[in-house]
Amino acid sequence: MEVAKTCSAKEKPKYNVWQNTIYLLRIAFERKRFTPIVLAVQSLLATAIPTVAMFLPMTVVALILREANAGMLVVTVTAFTVAIAALQATKSYLNAVSRAQRNSLRHSQIHGMLDLTLTTDYVNLEKKAYTDAKVKAEQVTASPFEAAQQIYYSLENICTNVLGFVIYTILLVQINPLILLLTAATTAAGFFVRRKANKWRHDNDKEEAGYNKRTNYISYVGLNISIAKDIRLFAMFFWLQDVYKTYTKMRFNWVRRMESRQYIADVVDCLATFLREGAAYAYLIWLVLNNNLPVEQFVLLFAAIGGFSGWVMGILDEYSTLQRRSLEYCRLREFLEYPNSFKRDNGEPIAPEAGKTHELELRNVYFRYPGAEEDTLQNINLTIGAGEKLALVGLNGAGKTTLVKLLCGFYDPTNGEVFLDGKDIRTFNREQYYTLFTAVFQEFNILPLTIAENIAQQDCEELDKDRVKRCLELSGMSEKIDSLPVGMWSLLGKRVNKEAVELSGGETQRLVLARALYKDAPIMILDEPTAALDPIAESRLYNNYNDLSSGKTSVYISHRLASTRFCDRIVFIDDRTIAESGTHEELLAAEKTYAELFKVQSKYYQQEVDVDVN
Repeated sequence: MEVAKTCSAKEKPKYNVWQNTIYLLRIAFERKRFTPIVLAVQSLLATAIPTVAMFLPMTVVALILREANAGMLVVTVTAFTVAIAALQATKSYLNAVSRAQRNSLRHSQIHGMLDLTLTTDYVNLEKKAYTDAKVKAEQVTASPFEAAQQIYYSLENICTNVLGFVIYTILLVQINPLILLLTAATTAAGFFVRRKANKWRHDNDKEEAGYNKRTNYISYVGLNISIAKDIRLFAMFFWLQDVYKTYTKMRFNWVRRMESRQYIADVVDCLATFLREGAAYAYLIWLVLNNNLPVEQFVLLFAAIGGFSGWVMGILDEYSTLQRRSLEYCRLREFLEYPNSFKRDNGEPIAPEAGKTHELELRNVYFRYPGAEEDTLQNINLTIGAGEKLALVGLNGAGKTTLVKLLCGFYDPTNGEVFLDGKDIRTFNREQYYTLFTAVFQEFNILPLTIAENIAQQDCEELDKDRVKRCLELSGMSEKIDSLPVGMWSLLGKRVNKEAVELSGGETQRLVLARALYKDAPIMILDEPTAALDPIAESRLYNNYNDLSSGKTSVYISHRLASTRFCDRIVFIDDRTIAESGTHEELLAAEKTYAELFKVQSKYYQQEVDVDVN
């Protein structure tokens, strides 16, 4: 049903052919200044070569009729051949130059997509509209044969055909204008049929994008080593294969429908070509037979008729191709211009200040994910004092991580406000606001670089080695790193570096903690930082927490109620809102939900200890 609904939507492209043409030429001039000039010269050469070649037979026939000697014929043919060869060599050289220029322009668009992905509002990354737009933009830039690069060839070709049309029209104006009108009418018929086929493809490309998105995801799942164990243990291979085949078949059916419309357009083109060229050649022959046309003129016009119909067909075909590629290119531009709601340069500047701590407040905050039927958080009122160590606890799915994302400015509330030191964070430059935070989230990535570079997020020459060592000590990783042959300069990522070291899940989590400490921002977020740690490492983290969070406003998130007693205050999230707040002792004394859950969890852990002892 979702695919059918998507396919039925008729969406008008944001930009037309001429708007895209001006845009393309402008960015080409800005980034590769000579690209438009090379394109214009290529068009001139592509028109000149067949035009010069067309005059060769007429010139030779005229010389023969005037009984010119063999030497004159040889000189004439040689001159034409040299001229054509020189023009062709120049064009071949410019083709090589332009190919590199256009490839570079396509890669600059890919860099633009990467920049957008890295900087767009975080909330966009979770929107279906954004991911669909990204898939379409990736298709447009996937290779040199896609629209982002091929559209320059369409511009070159249409310029070539327009120049050829003008030159050949001047040559053919002496014959019956009805021939020109017939050519225009038949080529227009083919053009409109092809245009209709291209429009169908554009109107229904969301369906194809949906199939591609799903098959790409299945491919990603199959190649993702992190879930390779699940695929084998749960016999997921055949299921994934069936899903992949289903969507591949659906895409094949879509392609077949599209190709059938293109085939009809091709048939109309063939019939139109037969009609116009047959009529034109018959008329020229009739003129010769009635002695109204000299032989050398017949030779020239005979060649010109074929060339003229080629130029006309070229204009309409290339315009049709340009229109199709322009429609595809719109997908790229629409993605690159995907709207953001957070303020950047137009926001109030803010930056970390040495020794300054910050107060955070959520006031009457509600939040609902796009498309969800219920709020994830309701009526949240919470103030985190400057320098306070706050713990957020609650069962899985209670909304703890969502609340933290609101604090970090990844989301804006559906209703309510988030304040930093008494100011609504929506007034700040959001990129600068992020510099106030350092965090360890449940999901994280390690780059195939050295341990030191992963911690500092800087090149080896720029990072502070002593600071890296200090962060490794605080995170409990120094002993492990010291045991490695080259210590902090050891490479990570075996899929990229053969000599890389392999860290356990707990070691990786401590490495990410060291990364968070290295940033040394005034607000620290730790989201389930002990999830992959063994009990000893977890205990060390608790003991070192005061050192880790010294001089910072910190938020510690956990679903294990016993792990947060070292914090100044505990906030218990339940039923999408703040159910209880206070110290561990105060919450136990209140004998509400927190106390009940703590007793259940404590009993479970006690049973574990009893089993270990026995």
